[in-house]
Amino acid sequence: MTKIFSIRGFQIAVLASLWLGLVSCQKQDAQGSKSSEAAEVSTPVIVDSTGEFDPIANTAAVAGGSYTSWGGSFPKSLNYWLDANSFCGEVMSYLYESLVSLHSTKDEPVGILAKSWEVSKDGKIFTFHIDPRAKWSDGVAVTARDVQFYYDVIMDPKNMTSIFRVDLKRFARPEIVDSLTLKVTATKAHWNNFWTAAGLTAFPAHVWEGKDFGSINFDFPVVSGPYAVEEIKKDRYISLKQRSDWWGRAKRYNQHKYNFAHIKYRFVEDRNKALESFQKGEFDAYPVYTASLWAQQTDFDQIKKGWVSKHRVYNREPKGFQGFAINLRKPIFQDARVRQALSYLFNRELMNDKLMFNQYFLLNSYYPDLYPNNRNSDAPFFEYNPEKARKLLAEAGWKSGSDGVLVKNGRRFEINFPTSSTDLRHYNVYLEDLKKVGISAKIEQLSQSTLSKRIDNHDFDLYWAAFGAGRLRDPEASWISSAAKEIASNNFAGVEDKTIDSLIEAQKTEMDLGKRNVILKQIDARLNAIVPYVLLWQADNSRLLYWNKFGTPKYVLDKFSREDCIITYWYVDPAKEKALEDAKSGNQSLPVDTGDVKYEE
Repeated sequence: MTKIFSIRGFQIAVLASLWLGLVSCQKQDAQGSKSSEAAEVSTPVIVDSTGEFDPIANTAAVAGGSYTSWGGSFPKSLNYWLDANSFCGEVMSYLYESLVSLHSTKDEPVGILAKSWEVSKDGKIFTFHIDPRAKWSDGVAVTARDVQFYYDVIMDPKNMTSIFRVDLKRFARPEIVDSLTLKVTATKAHWNNFWTAAGLTAFPAHVWEGKDFGSINFDFPVVSGPYAVEEIKKDRYISLKQRSDWWGRAKRYNQHKYNFAHIKYRFVEDRNKALESFQKGEFDAYPVYTASLWAQQTDFDQIKKGWVSKHRVYNREPKGFQGFAINLRKPIFQDARVRQALSYLFNRELMNDKLMFNQYFLLNSYYPDLYPNNRNSDAPFFEYNPEKARKLLAEAGWKSGSDGVLVKNGRRFEINFPTSSTDLRHYNVYLEDLKKVGISAKIEQLSQSTLSKRIDNHDFDLYWAAFGAGRLRDPEASWISSAAKEIASNNFAGVEDKTIDSLIEAQKTEMDLGKRNVILKQIDARLNAIVPYVLLWQADNSRLLYWNKFGTPKYVLDKFSREDCIITYWYVDPAKEKALEDAKSGNQSLPVDTGDVKYEE
């Protein structure tokens, strides 16, 4: 499953398995149970309050306090299933729960709503038993009908949930065995069937049934997770409150987690202004996505005095890619030579050196961490080469018009870049190089909500998107031809290719992870031939600033995530909080807390 994320001004999609804690698993057969030759189903897997603690959680954590996060742009909807971006995904993960999630450090399933489950011998039937303790915030029991209702909502074609239908269309409608038992049957073989079934979420059928799901945007009065919506002020903030009556608190895996009593997301679109707000104490943490900010603007007084911690965190986060999606649905981009020319005109080397202080590695793969040093040695690299671009454009039939703009068959080469970002430095460099070869380009600055609508409806020429990688890699949602023309799909570029389709079909029934990765490399080779993106760069660490009052996991973040794990694992440390308050009031220094943090097993 592919997830579209929005990171403070531009969208990012994460390859993951539906709703499993925003990450997925690479282990090809981690279905939580072992087949029994003598029985039709496997031995039941039981994961309840007697299970293990989450090894990432800090056992010294205390409940209470508040956490204020930078929210970026205010969303057009808080409903993640209608507006699949990282912010909405993060918030909804605290309100609603799936049957099963992934263990934080191991490629194993952990029951959330499901107390136990069985898998049939043929691996197509999954029977989940819902924890009888599970309750909605209004006191009503969570039932099998609530999970079936989720399936009904997602699969309803009138709902803008096409991204989530990609995987669920392999399943028949879940069958209610009894109020706490659900049988989920796959109609097609697929290595990811268990995880897709496990990712089914409970929606409050007793509240939402009969309502227009498309109109549920900011009103979530009944939830099952650790937090509930407290207050929403449009374009200003969204606050959550910890649920003292959350049923899941009894589960050992949830202990020492979800510690903050209150969470507030404050919305500031501009990254520089957000950094200024952080320095004033208006945010508790600030993830630095802009290399120049990190290099030039994170040496301020609060860091020197030890009031603010500054770290680059290296963990096992799978690596994705980012680039400008080229809208292949448009006639102007049909010729591969044009797409190659657009790649040769993007001066990545200059930008990485001058704008980003060489903090990134340049991409020539859509699955970089499948290769040594993140480089596909068999793929083109597209170094900046305007002369080669001119030659390719000429071969494709584009000739200079009277005003210097390229023309073909009476059509001028004019393109647009829609964005909600306020940092236009990279765009401006690119536009100048495009102009030099006769391509007329313009930037369209839009609100995040307007931008999302434009992208959903394929109304763009080139669009800067970033894709994270999950612990599972399922290429279907991003590259399958059937998604190219779907509204709000993750096939941004509109790739329609029979070779890729056949490779996607081949990997569906391949249970061996190594062999699936070989297929992914074949898909990667084909994508490099098609050139649906102007590939950019990627980082191998997370840059983070935060006020020195928090207790954290041993390595600051968890094993596979970025700052989205803060609300799950961090807590206000009373001793640190008092020391910080005393230091600030007396204008005294604390021990400086800076440097690289590297996750170790």
